[in-house]
Amino acid sequence: MFKVICGQAGRLLLILSACAVLYTGVSTLLVQVLLPTQAQGRLIMKNNHLVGSALVGQTTTNPALFIGRPTVVSNLSAVSAAEKQAVAKRVTWWHQLDPHNQQAVPVDLVTGSAGGTDPYISLAGANYQRQRVARANHLSLATVNQLIAAQTTSVFANWFGEPAVNVVTLNIALQQLVAQTK
Repeated sequence: MFKVICGQAGRLLLILSACAVLYTGVSTLLVQVLLPTQAQGRLIMKNNHLVGSALVGQTTTNPALFIGRPTVVSNLSAVSAAEKQAVAKRVTWWHQLDPHNQQAVPVDLVTGSAGGTDPYISLAGANYQRQRVARANHLSLATVNQLIAAQTTSVFANWFGEPAVNVVTLNIALQQLVAQTK
């Protein structure tokens, strides 16, 4: 009886490990061949140096740059007192960052994303920040609007959701433009 159980357990471990290795290997190979950029994490290189990933948001509070969503993950209800207090604190922060801006702060700039590292903000979030960024970098509003438009993604936006702006790639494009104008 013990020999039978050990034999069956051995076969089970062999099959499980073969399936796990085979599945993982085939999946990795297919993704590397079919979607190499995505498989590598959509890394952003500048002068042969890694500067970020288009898939992971980067935290900044620099007023000369576009600022992404808060890097917080919360399981609080949107109507809970603690969440309301956190959102109110973030709204106050935005108003202190740019006292000239009297617009309502877009909701995505004061609420965390599900994963906490979302690189995208809404078009409204980018437009909310455009005047501050233009002033801080001595650029025209039209130039900043062009940058935003160039970094706005609208894949399936007509069917699923709204256009979004990748803050990482937008800030890289902004920094390149500012460096060229100096």
